[in-house]
Amino acid sequence: MRTASFLVAVTAIVQPAAAETVAIPFAPPTGTALTYRIDQQRPVAGLSSFFRAVRLLRFERAGSGYTLFATLQSIDTDAPASGAEPYRAALGPLLGVEMHFRLDGAGRIVALDDMDAVWSSVQKGLAAMMAAFPPDSSRYKAAARVQALFAGLSAEGKLALLAGELQPLFLFSGSDVADGPGRGLRTMAGSPLGKPVQVEGTLKIIAQAAARLDLEEKLAGEGVQVAVRYGLSRQTGMVEDQERSLTMGALSMTESRSLMLAK
Repeated sequence: MRTASFLVAVTAIVQPAAAETVAIPFAPPTGTALTYRIDQQRPVAGLSSFFRAVRLLRFERAGSGYTLFATLQSIDTDAPASGAEPYRAALGPLLGVEMHFRLDGAGRIVALDDMDAVWSSVQKGLAAMMAAFPPDSSRYKAAARVQALFAGLSAEGKLALLAGELQPLFLFSGSDVADGPGRGLRTMAGSPLGKPVQVEGTLKIIAQAAARLDLEEKLAGEGVQVAVRYGLSRQTGMVEDQERSLTMGALSMTESRSLMLAK
């Protein structure tokens, strides 16, 4: 339910008996070009480092669900080599590759239509990256580690990897959220700052309007604090903006996600 950036799988959700719920639809805009931008600030080798990924998205109706056309347009970072090289090795081969994800009527990503073609592009991109650098270089080694990781993935693992950064858009699609005191959560958090630990807290609505819900999630555990704010469209059922912060001891990380009309 949560991305690997901050939270691992939610292990328990408890809703107070007296809480009312707000139904969330799933009705993405079709035939419209959208830009999805992810910005992250986190420490690398003792330096606060910036990472950005920008994707072009478009939804089209397909039977009882939808097809999501997604293309990674650009990546950028000012991180030192120890952070920049793995980042570019993992995402660089996907630049310009259009993927066709199938979603069911509730916003769950269930398949990738062109998996073989996409995976072939990824492998060719990694091979080209490795061919451009000597085997003893840090860039070659970063690409080789990513190649080894990808080679061991099952079909389900490949889908989870390729869809991972899109999943936060659909966190609440086709479901409901609790009003009033909110909904209790228990999960794991800490990565990539350190070893994940169990955290607990609450997700609740903090503001309502005709077209939008604002939600806040606060979680804490041993030495770890997580805070997330979601801007959720009541028309599409998608998260249009998201702000996350993770603190682990003296280390901290922030992430913002925004979905907007493409220019």
